[in-house]
Amino acid sequence: MALKLEKMYQKIFFRKTSLLFLLITLGLPVLAAPRGLSAEPDSTGRDLLQQTEMTFEWSGTVASGDFAPLWLSANRYGLGSVETQSIYERARMERSILHDEGRKWRIGYGFDAALTFGHERHVILQQAYVEGAWRCLRLTVGAKQQKLEMQNNELSSGALTYGINARPIPQIRLDVDWFSFPGTRGWWQWTLHGSYGLKTDGPWQEEWVAEGTRYTRHSLYHEKALHWQFGRPDIFPLTYEIGLNMAAEFGGTSYGVVSGRYQGTTTFKHSSNLRSFWNALICSGSDATDGSDPNVEGNHLGSWVMQLKYHGHRWQARAYWERFFEDHSQLTVQYGIHDMLIGAEVTLPHNRIVSSVVFEYLGTTDQTGPILHDPTPFFPLRIAGRDDYYNNLNYSGWQNYGHTIGNPLITSPLYNAALNQSNHLRFYNNRIHAWHAALAGDPSSEWHWRALFSFSHNWGTYDYPFTDMQHQAYAMAEATYRPRWAEGWTGVAALALDHGQLLGNSFGGQLTIRKTLNLK
Repeated sequence: MALKLEKMYQKIFFRKTSLLFLLITLGLPVLAAPRGLSAEPDSTGRDLLQQTEMTFEWSGTVASGDFAPLWLSANRYGLGSVETQSIYERARMERSILHDEGRKWRIGYGFDAALTFGHERHVILQQAYVEGAWRCLRLTVGAKQQKLEMQNNELSSGALTYGINARPIPQIRLDVDWFSFPGTRGWWQWTLHGSYGLKTDGPWQEEWVAEGTRYTRHSLYHEKALHWQFGRPDIFPLTYEIGLNMAAEFGGTSYGVVSGRYQGTTTFKHSSNLRSFWNALICSGSDATDGSDPNVEGNHLGSWVMQLKYHGHRWQARAYWERFFEDHSQLTVQYGIHDMLIGAEVTLPHNRIVSSVVFEYLGTTDQTGPILHDPTPFFPLRIAGRDDYYNNLNYSGWQNYGHTIGNPLITSPLYNAALNQSNHLRFYNNRIHAWHAALAGDPSSEWHWRALFSFSHNWGTYDYPFTDMQHQAYAMAEATYRPRWAEGWTGVAALALDHGQLLGNSFGGQLTIRKTLNLK
């Protein structure tokens, strides 16, 4: 009885938190006084054209082994290939909304496409979006590469719920940029966003998966986040931020689903009506596969995040923490706090050697324990466990075109051939301990460098454990050159190495050449 009441409390908490997102989005930003908005005239059509940036890029990767080294392909918004030989030619036209910073009305747009070899598609539409902002409200329509919310895009291993590893999902997204809660004089600030989108990788899934295995087409996507920040760095150098990130996949049609209620595999056409959109928002409803113990409609997950930041005049530092959860079982702390990502970043005073340092630890082995049991007439209590991160009964894992949507140290399905699970859209290695270190520097105005090193212990999953724990190391060194004598040109060269039992050994290099034109 106690466990049933606890589960009911978790569902109510889940739904009320989601309703809070909606109420804040509709009400508070209008009441809050915008900061830093000038009386300058809004953008004209001529401004929009002249402030457009055009970029042409060529990139090639060559490696030994079965796969390209991880850091040559991971955290590149899905444009990095796991194949040992790959090339892409990319053209991007983009106007950043930051060109209108300080104005009440702001406009941005982008179009980004690539021709590829050694990728999942020969033609990739990477970005296509328009966005407009008024005061602290910003609406984005289309597929856009979003930055990490807390971590360093260049040096972090990535976030757990939604990061920068997979291609952006087309969606309609409403952001409420940082604003001061009324009456707090900037000491209590809020930001939040919510979106609905459509995953476009269904045809690729159908082509890629092995016959008779699960895949999904036309599935819908939902995302929301609410963050609070306490403190004013202009008065006191410390700020504290806490937030909740949540995401869901729902709707569409699932093929090859294995369910205990049916013999063999089954096809499920999930509801995509207005009620389903509402259920995704408030974490309600149920799936046909839930049986007599309804859970929530779709695949829901998320994470709690916190950050303590020091805003110094010559150097800065921050410590951050992210705790992942699947469904309800780890939404609160009744099962303890075991799985998490902990990180620290230091930005050093200007020097010619190192400018930023990042350290991170990721642990995902607990997952509320190894036991999972639904109520039965003989055992009426439900035991939560075996959360099986990034996996779901109906949907083909927390991936897009085979790349992990979250942290790439949890092995993407594209690597499943190395785990003797070729062409299965499932995560077969989500119980890991990993350590990650990264450095970056700017020796001169022309040169920039970064280095990444990660080491992981890997146990597979509770359902499919490895016979022995497997080690894997990933390393990369990269240099960027922007010559003064060739305005707009950039060259990037990287060498990387993987070593271990999980993905095997590989060594490779990557060369990228980029030309940027500004329409003035």
